[in-house]
Amino acid sequence: MATVSITRPADPDVGSSPWQFGAGLGLSAMAVMGLMALFIVSAVVAGWVSDQDPADFGKIIAYQAWLFPVAMASIAIVMVGISLILWGIVRQLWVRVGSLKESLPALKASAGGTGN
Repeated sequence: MATVSITRPADPDVGSSPWQFGAGLGLSAMAVMGLMALFIVSAVVAGWVSDQDPADFGKIIAYQAWLFPVAMASIAIVMVGISLILWGIVRQLWVRVGSLKESLPALKASAGGTGN
């Protein structure tokens, strides 16, 4: 069983406006906004922790325990957005190659070329 969006589209009109471009840009923008918010929170927490007692490094470790996974998840979401955009590009190329396969023999025949 093949998923229609993963395999080469049979209908040439399928690639006119693929959803991957919008979804990829939306996911990437959401993840970048999350990373910006995380950076602001990290800067505020770093300033707050630096005003505290230097011997209390447990707070720094506790904040890093939840800041790091959120940062990694945001970076992963950016990568998923980029991969969706590239997936849309590949689908557009499949549609163009398919149309060339159909139109090239007719063009060769009208130009008087051989059909090799």
